[in-house]
Amino acid sequence: MMKPIKKRKIIVKTNDPFEKEGKKPDYKKIDELLPFLSERGKILPKSRSGLTAKTQRLLAIAVKRARHLALLPFVPKGK
Repeated sequence: MMKPIKKRKIIVKTNDPFEKEGKKPDYKKIDELLPFLSERGKILPKSRSGLTAKTQRLLAIAVKRARHLALLPFVPKGK
């Protein structure tokens, strides 16, 4: 019987601009939220964005609030 192969986690250093400046993600500041959205309008995962877990949760809440207030679209515009 073979040993199970262990998957290694990719460790990304946190490069959290919100943490560096001591701010929280705000739904009214769309220009701060846009770098953390994909071209299809989805929220980037923590592993790709480099945010801390706490900031990632706050970012998700801010993006969802901005979408409900029509500051951000739910679906990106088609070509």
